[in-house]
Amino acid sequence: MTVQLAGADAFHRWCTVADEVRSTTKRLQKLAALVDYFPSLPDDALAIAARFFSAIVFPRHDARTTQVGGSILWAALASLTGLSDESLAEAYGRHGDAGDMVGDVLVDRPASAHSLGWIEERFAALARATGSTARREIVRGALASLGGNEVRYFAKLLAGELRIGLKEAQVEEAVARTFERPLEQVRHANRLRGDIGEVAILARQGRLELVRLALFHPIGFMLAQPLATPEAIVEALPSPFVLEDKYDGIRAQAHVDGEEVRLFSRTLDDITRGYPEVVASLRGLGAGLVLDGELIAVDPVDRRRARPFAVLQRRLGRKAPTPAVLAEAPVGFVVYDLLAIDHELVLDSSYEARRAHLSSLSWRDDSALMASNTLAVTAHDVETAFARARDAGNEGLIAKDPASAYTPGRRGKSWVKLKRALATLDVVVTGVERGHGRRNHVLSDYTFAVRASEVDPTLLNVGKAYNGLTDAEIATLTKRFESITTERFGRFHTVRPEVVLEVTFDIVQRSTRHKAGYALRFPRIVRVRDDKLPTEIDTLARVRELAGDSDPSTDDA
Repeated sequence: MTVQLAGADAFHRWCTVADEVRSTTKRLQKLAALVDYFPSLPDDALAIAARFFSAIVFPRHDARTTQVGGSILWAALASLTGLSDESLAEAYGRHGDAGDMVGDVLVDRPASAHSLGWIEERFAALARATGSTARREIVRGALASLGGNEVRYFAKLLAGELRIGLKEAQVEEAVARTFERPLEQVRHANRLRGDIGEVAILARQGRLELVRLALFHPIGFMLAQPLATPEAIVEALPSPFVLEDKYDGIRAQAHVDGEEVRLFSRTLDDITRGYPEVVASLRGLGAGLVLDGELIAVDPVDRRRARPFAVLQRRLGRKAPTPAVLAEAPVGFVVYDLLAIDHELVLDSSYEARRAHLSSLSWRDDSALMASNTLAVTAHDVETAFARARDAGNEGLIAKDPASAYTPGRRGKSWVKLKRALATLDVVVTGVERGHGRRNHVLSDYTFAVRASEVDPTLLNVGKAYNGLTDAEIATLTKRFESITTERFGRFHTVRPEVVLEVTFDIVQRSTRHKAGYALRFPRIVRVRDDKLPTEIDTLARVRELAGDSDPSTDDA
């Protein structure tokens, strides 16, 4: 039985439940808060509430976005309050979170009577608005109309992060518990529809079994677990197992329904417009298809030969590449798995069965092609395939259990990867910054440098890293960096160059972002090198070597 309370759909009530979720670290208590709340809502409010608790404002299959970044929110808040940038920066510094900053600044405002539907309409208005001025006025109007706690969560939803210790998987679990449905049935329905709000209503109505696949919303990607050696792969997987090349590109998912094609990134963003040659190659491939693969830079003559990631970098972030860019840096889509065919998900089918579906499609083999694979039994098989993959310009290998299902968003043991040995650099920290969210009160983001040369001790910044250390290590380093801070600029501290780190990364590429003229892709901290002096760190020559540049004169090219 559903009990609907007067004002149950009020946004301030949703915010109160969000506070309750935020106040505990216990999973069952978080679930209990949602299970108590969901039954009181009418259907339309239930759908909105479930989406909002998943930190999304539109269904995943809905292409709309609010088009609001931090600068619009900042300007709207400044216009409403009359506060200076310095005052707002100070408020942000106390929290490291835009939503908490807004809630702090407007803390004394009383709760409004606005409903969840009213909030949803504000987001819809932002999606319709043209120009930053119009969007700023919509945000300003919403901030002026809402209470202190409501503006906090309005801003968090705009940013796409609630930071209350709740993920969509837990919202799925709460829906299952609330309406007494099997959890896997709820999750399966959400994968099919891409809208936890719609799924919540269907769960209430007992109609989950009627759900069919809705294309053009991204499904979570299955991930591979890294292993260090061929021997470890042989031990981990049943024999024989499948080997595929690991491509040095960006993961992508293609949805194809006749002539309509959309591409989604691993971060679930729509990137279709950036890769017109791939879209053209996929058109007409089939009906109701969802394909998993890699976008890679390819040789203009031999489309099966990969080029370095640095070439692909020229295409990233471009919404409409010019003909010149398309000619200079052509991209291919190498497809290695299939998640749906004829509008039916096949996630539970074996890898072998999914590959059979892929093989049945009529590939043009121009800018979209099916990845090749081979069977392996021994470590020697893996070593031979690894060498062949590297010779082809690829990053390494993925090994797969032929009987494995496709598990979205999970890093299971049925897919494992073997990559090239990663290079490292010894660097010195030149600047540190407070983190965000739970790391707001520690110095966790480190800018680092190398020496100009063996005879020139000038420090040249080459990157920034914030992954790799434990919370305990970061806490210890925070005290250390506080003691060697020479200047402060808001959240950023310039520090004496005393702390040496060993960092690893995927590749080195040219960049104007850093003084060294290079940047590290995906840098991670391996360890603190207290055994090394700053005078012993690596030089720019080593960075050039790792980037494949042997001629120093090319630095200014």
